[in-house]
Amino acid sequence: MAGSESVDFRVLGPIEALAGGEPVRLGGPRPRSVLGVLLVHAGQAVPVEHLIDQLWGDAPPASVLHALHVHISSLRKVLGERLVTVASGYMLDAAPDEVDAGRFEALVARGRELLATHPARAAEDLAAALALWKGEPYAGIPAGPDVEAARLRLAELRLSAWEDRVSADLSLGRHAPVAAELAGVVLAYPTRDRLVRAHLLALYRCGRIADAQAAYAALTGVLEAELGVEPGEEVAALARAIDRRDPTLDPPSTIPVPASRFIGRRRELEQLADQLGASRLLTVTGPGGAGKTRLALELARDTAADYPDGAFVVELAALPAGTPVAAVVAAAVNVWERTSEPILRSLVTRLHSARVLLVLDNCEHVVDSCAEVVDTLLRECVGVRVVATSREPLGVPGELVRPLAGLTIPAEDAPGAVAARAESVRLLADRGAAARPGFAVTAANIATARRLTRRLDGLPLAIELAAAQLRTLSLDEVAEHLGRRLDLADRRSRTTPDRHRTMRAAIDWSYQLLEPDEQALFRGLAVFVDGCVAEAAETVTGMGHDVLARLVDQSVVVAEQHTDGTRYRVLELVREYATEQLALSGEAPELRRRHARWYADFAEQSYQAKTAAPRLRMVRAEVPNFRAAVRWCFGEGGEPETAVQIGASMWWYWSDHGMSVEALGWIRRVLDDPAVSLSPEVYVRATRAASALVRGSGDLELARLWGEQSLAACRELGDGQALQSALNGLAFTALAQADYAAAERFALECRAACEEAGNKYRAIVSGTPLGLALCGQGRWEEAGALFAEIREWCGGAGAQPVGTAAATSNLAMVRRQLGDIEGARELYRESLAEYFDLGLATGQMEVLDGLAGIACAEGRHARALRLLTVTDREWDRFGVMEMTNHHRLADRAATRAAAGAALGARAAQIADAVRGLSLAAVVADVLAEEDAPGPAAKVAAGR
Repeated sequence: MAGSESVDFRVLGPIEALAGGEPVRLGGPRPRSVLGVLLVHAGQAVPVEHLIDQLWGDAPPASVLHALHVHISSLRKVLGERLVTVASGYMLDAAPDEVDAGRFEALVARGRELLATHPARAAEDLAAALALWKGEPYAGIPAGPDVEAARLRLAELRLSAWEDRVSADLSLGRHAPVAAELAGVVLAYPTRDRLVRAHLLALYRCGRIADAQAAYAALTGVLEAELGVEPGEEVAALARAIDRRDPTLDPPSTIPVPASRFIGRRRELEQLADQLGASRLLTVTGPGGAGKTRLALELARDTAADYPDGAFVVELAALPAGTPVAAVVAAAVNVWERTSEPILRSLVTRLHSARVLLVLDNCEHVVDSCAEVVDTLLRECVGVRVVATSREPLGVPGELVRPLAGLTIPAEDAPGAVAARAESVRLLADRGAAARPGFAVTAANIATARRLTRRLDGLPLAIELAAAQLRTLSLDEVAEHLGRRLDLADRRSRTTPDRHRTMRAAIDWSYQLLEPDEQALFRGLAVFVDGCVAEAAETVTGMGHDVLARLVDQSVVVAEQHTDGTRYRVLELVREYATEQLALSGEAPELRRRHARWYADFAEQSYQAKTAAPRLRMVRAEVPNFRAAVRWCFGEGGEPETAVQIGASMWWYWSDHGMSVEALGWIRRVLDDPAVSLSPEVYVRATRAASALVRGSGDLELARLWGEQSLAACRELGDGQALQSALNGLAFTALAQADYAAAERFALECRAACEEAGNKYRAIVSGTPLGLALCGQGRWEEAGALFAEIREWCGGAGAQPVGTAAATSNLAMVRRQLGDIEGARELYRESLAEYFDLGLATGQMEVLDGLAGIACAEGRHARALRLLTVTDREWDRFGVMEMTNHHRLADRAATRAAAGAALGARAAQIADAVRGLSLAAVVADVLAEEDAPGPAAKVAAGR
């Protein structure tokens, strides 16, 4: 071996020497022992006498000098000039970095220097130092005093380095790995208080409080059994702090730590962490009060360990609008402006090779400057990742935008236990308990909590402001006083930013950042209730889609994707603010007039296309807007005729969605008022709709009267389409009156009028009342043929799902009457599925009544009673009865009587058990069933 050749000496395990990466043959234990002593004193002369004392102790053999020379000679053969003879003895020529113990100590020293200021780099150095160890130091040789001392010193240094590395990991948030690593170590080293404390603290910060308490108990047992002592005072103090959940145990961080607990959004956090790993710019957008800042800070805390050069939060809210942000970002990462270069260039130089996370909070009012800084950093600094919070995206290439809405809110009909688990309710409970000790969301007040959080859109800021009122009010009183939601405030808070003092301030911050045309559209959207489609927004406000898109980008408007297109909605709190701005602007009367007239036109279009499934879904979404338009028409708008247009055009929808009484009230309010004069066209439509709606409530004489008035007006007006509708309506009214001859006459005249006008669809569907009139007269075969024709046409080229569902149900009724039970069951189930997909409740109820009759005939009396109990409740809830065919009414009565007789005393118990079931749940259950049981099972009356 040449003297200049690099040699790697290893003592952190068995003694080894590697030259050029290959191990050197060092011989037996004695030569290795000589090398061991020389390595302890590497670079220093070791006298011969000292070597002899270290290897042979107080009783060396007579030939000890000869033996030593032999061992030195054998080592020199492999170490060459590295083993140097000096005047008094020998020296090993090895630099500290050529001995693994030297490298270990250097890394440990450097890691300790960085521990307080750069824990990530310290953790890397200390981990690298510990990785050098391959076993017990100086293993495989007899231990003289020098080697033994070195062993003890290195072993102690290893443990303390381990403690330092664990401390660095804890400061970086690596709690779970530390907890796993130290699980068995603390029992092996029960007196190493730093390791024990690190283990307990790691468990606590992982949320494993019970495990931390159990680990302390196990430690106490080991110390008592093996050493007869108790844990050290610092360990005991930590255990007591864990027992009381002391907040000072939370991990240290450069990221601001809010005083309150973070509630909910765990799924969002996990998704954002994954997205941040794939994208270098993640922008969290959302309206004021949605919790963007809090979520970004939690994300930064969760991921800070991935950024060895630090995670920095840059708060921008206090900057005046348009201020350059480069200097603010630079100051956050300790970069100061130089006269020789722009500050952004200095920032790039500092972060060029760094791995850092920047959280830019509240960018919306300085968005252009933020975009410039972020774009530059992402292009030139590959280790930089950015999380931005803003009410609009930054618009930088590669940006991943994550819109943030409110916390999850409970459904209106959610059971108490389910509602209590909703994020918004949990937040209310937590902040309420902080405001008033002893407050809790319980079974007694969960309904109020559910209503309150829904009215606040689940917005964290609004919920926290409401919870602050609990200091002086009960939860019921807070909900009762919620009319002025925008002015909710926490009056005791002295450190909350002004924009978060009230919801009004939070929304006003966003409003003032809008351009004039954006503010105008924002105000205009206040006339819509629960959203609208783009066409409505543009027509009513007079603004283009580009302005609407800008409001979506700025988190003022929410764009919700649905099957049939996009709906644009503002949160209710935001709408409340917009309504105030609209009133101040003086634009309200004209915009509300346009709103009412747009929905009157929409209602008319919907009547023409009412059998199309997409139109049904669109109408369902617009019911709040219909109601708002009608209220305005009857109130300050003074346009009762427009209200009647809406009510009359939509009668077909109201009757099937539990709104018959409400809609009839709208129409009667005008028809019964002699001071209101309707145009002939609107009068025809109003009397036709009134006839249909009052028929459902059971006043058949008035229904017939209004129907005949509508028919007479149609004939006078000469409106062929209105004439067809009036005849069709009268046919159904005559059916309800059991006047089957009149029903047949009206239906035949309707069909003839439709055929004359070339209206194929209406000519076909007018066969429905005609077929039912035939059923009433006992002409079942004729009726069946007619319903089959309607079904074939509606399900084929006609593609009318509502007509198909009705014809299928009617055909099932005929098949059952003619004795084809299996055929009837199959048709009923097909019709039920169609009605369910369309969301038409009365059709579903009609089919369930028929299936109850089949179940009863098969001896499944309990099944029949269950179905009838639910449909009875639903018919009553909707305020209508299925009275188009007295055969069906008689069939329901007979089924109920037969089931009750067969079940006896069990009937009441069976009925009570299903009263709480929703119609949707019953329908889903029926559709999920296999086909009916075979003959052997039909005798099971309990089915």
